[in-house]
Amino acid sequence: NFTIPMMIRLGYPRPFAAAVEAVASTGGQIAPPIMGAAAFVMAEILGVSYWTIIVGAILPAVLFYLSVFMTVHFVALRRGLAIVPDDEVPVWATILAPRRVLPILAALGGLGAGIWMGRSISTSAFYGIVGLLIAFVATEAGRLTVRQMAGKLLDGLEDAGKGLVIIGVLLAGAQVLVSMINLTGIGVTLSSLIVSLAGDSVVLVAMIVGVVCLIMGMGLPTTAAYVLVAAVLAPAMTAVGIDPLAAHLFVFYFATISVITPPVCVAVFVGSGIANTNWLPAAGEAVRLGAVTYIVPFLLLLYPGMLLGGGPLEILEAVAAGLVLVLAVPALLSGARLFGSRPVDVAIYAVVIALAIYPQPVTPFLALAILIGAHLMGRTQRRAVA
Repeated sequence: NFTIPMMIRLGYPRPFAAAVEAVASTGGQIAPPIMGAAAFVMAEILGVSYWTIIVGAILPAVLFYLSVFMTVHFVALRRGLAIVPDDEVPVWATILAPRRVLPILAALGGLGAGIWMGRSISTSAFYGIVGLLIAFVATEAGRLTVRQMAGKLLDGLEDAGKGLVIIGVLLAGAQVLVSMINLTGIGVTLSSLIVSLAGDSVVLVAMIVGVVCLIMGMGLPTTAAYVLVAAVLAPAMTAVGIDPLAAHLFVFYFATISVITPPVCVAVFVGSGIANTNWLPAAGEAVRLGAVTYIVPFLLLLYPGMLLGGGPLEILEAVAAGLVLVLAVPALLSGARLFGSRPVDVAIYAVVIALAIYPQPVTPFLALAILIGAHLMGRTQRRAVA
């Protein structure tokens, strides 16, 4: 309700404004430290520490937001869209005011401290809540009366209670469905069917699982969608030798981005309603904005360093491949120019994207070098023409 009207006022097309907010908001579900509460559920299912989930999800989340930023940047340059006027940008003193910053830092600090000390997830969350309450009282004392602070605390408790009820009902419903799947054996049957269709091909198994996750996740909230696909589809991936954490993050990402994938693109419907525009063109823009998100889960399987595991070289390979994708895919889909000739530009983008997703030790660095070199040559050429 804040960003979409602002983009429209700055000249952004209504479908594009709706898509930007829908995709960017969806990214909050895959971004640590909360990940739409799925991080806590995933830690319990895998039997690993919450910290392991967070570390594994950091790089894909960064790549997601970089890709959205670059797509918006390329589109804004091509269409000549305006930026926020300087007089409407708040000063840093206002942004970093203690009453704004300290409650957030205290809440995240309490949660992180509990995890760091090895406490359970519920105990760590309790530390975060206590930190939030202390910081709220400390920053608002003297500015609000005791009655006003008590009213805000009660409002917060009411919102939290409503949220817990919704999550509890969704998880209970999802668990009933998962239990029925286990009792009937359809989950094992589906996993066996996927493995038998794909054979020993990890990529083919992943493609089939990704499509099924998109379908099963449509219309479901993040946590419920993850519980469902984790119970039914993750075993099919681990059966062909995929690391359990990579498998669960893979199905989690595809179940999550179902909210921006037509035809049941819930987030796009909401954004389109706020932007007062047709949902169909907004859905097309959303798919283009989130295009890298459909590729990043496969990088989890192709590059172990994407989970920040392994040696420094493996991590650098994953980072290089990710950077190539977040630069080349948005540029390709947004019509960004390298040399001014569209066929040449498309060919270069296609080559570097293919090299980035071809898991050999040198290919990600070669792709990054080609992309940077082409950008520099193209910029020199355009300057000479100008």
